[in-house]
Amino acid sequence: MPTRWMSIVVATLTLTASACTSLIEVDAPSRVAADKLDHPSNATLLVNSTGADYECALASYIVAAGLVGNELEIGSTGIAVKEYDKRDFNPSASLYSTAACTGLGVYKPLQTARFQGDNTTRLLEGWSDTEVANRQALIATVANYAGYSLLLLGESMCSAAIDTGPEVTPAQLFQEAEARFTKALAAAQGNADLTNWARVGRARARLRQGNAAAAATDAQGVPIGFVKTATYSTEVPRRENTVWVNGQRSRLFVIDPSYRDLTFDGVADPRVQVVPGPVAMASDGVTPLWITNKFDGPSASIPLATGVEARLIVAEAAGGQTAVDIINELHDRVGLPHFSSTDPAAIQAQLVEERRRTFFLEGHHLGDVRQYGLPLTPAPGVPFKDGGGTYRDQKCFPLPDNERLNNPNIN
Repeated sequence: MPTRWMSIVVATLTLTASACTSLIEVDAPSRVAADKLDHPSNATLLVNSTGADYECALASYIVAAGLVGNELEIGSTGIAVKEYDKRDFNPSASLYSTAACTGLGVYKPLQTARFQGDNTTRLLEGWSDTEVANRQALIATVANYAGYSLLLLGESMCSAAIDTGPEVTPAQLFQEAEARFTKALAAAQGNADLTNWARVGRARARLRQGNAAAAATDAQGVPIGFVKTATYSTEVPRRENTVWVNGQRSRLFVIDPSYRDLTFDGVADPRVQVVPGPVAMASDGVTPLWITNKFDGPSASIPLATGVEARLIVAEAAGGQTAVDIINELHDRVGLPHFSSTDPAAIQAQLVEERRRTFFLEGHHLGDVRQYGLPLTPAPGVPFKDGGGTYRDQKCFPLPDNERLNNPNIN
């Protein structure tokens, strides 16, 4: 990663409660020298700043990945945002490569959160329990945030780099994520919330690597009622839930037709709450507005890791009747009829569909599109909705030119 990230991250620590629109649009007086922050007395500030950076990155990612991965449809005339829906990315200029989390960026926000998590972990490991209260719990927290940042990078990027290291593949990013969750588990020391959070994260990283058995081992012990959320507020724009902001305040996107009026055996699926908007059209004035009631405002939380996710991982690893039983266990929780099949292909297809509905607008589906080879809609080659070319077939974001040009270890 380019060395300029250090100054960006340092600035971020002072901006968690500010209304700036970009991490790089910071006046020099607002910067705080790194050696002033790298002190045990600032441990909680560092951990909270890591969490705030990840939460901002997550909401931005959900919109970007939702447009690429069939959950959302563009409702804006903005050319830059259209590139997500069109699946047409420019490594030097597209939002994914250049924008901050408040501008629907992907690479920069996730790398900022990842760096914050790794750097704060390193600092905490160098301090003592006498200097920092609850030090092990803080290590577990920031290691989890670093792990989730790496997970999303692996699920969305064609390749990436860690600090100024070499270009790495998604598989290597998932390995790095797994290592962060392993560190979090060791530091959690019996704290149930931190342990379950790390177990779900490591199970997801292992599933993405094709290691379903090990994933299930992690997931098996997570209670079905466990929920870890990313939190948002209206204190400053940067802390708002930008999924809600961009969908319902700004009306920049609408819910994709494939998520409207979803039922199971004729019963409406309450996991995917999609309704016509309060006004007829999205911001472009031509796309009918469809919104979701999943998030009820700019302060609405977003599920980050859940026991339901863990159960679906166990089901996928087991297959057969065990998978059917888990699907029906989850259907019972939301009032849906039971699923029945003995066909392995049909059971696997239903598990993928369960994931599509359960994790709607939670940042999973683009990774599922890639892992399970799901078709892109509209299909590549179909004329783009505004007449500007055709939909492309890109399922991942190329390594940004800023990384390629400034990282000495990448050709």
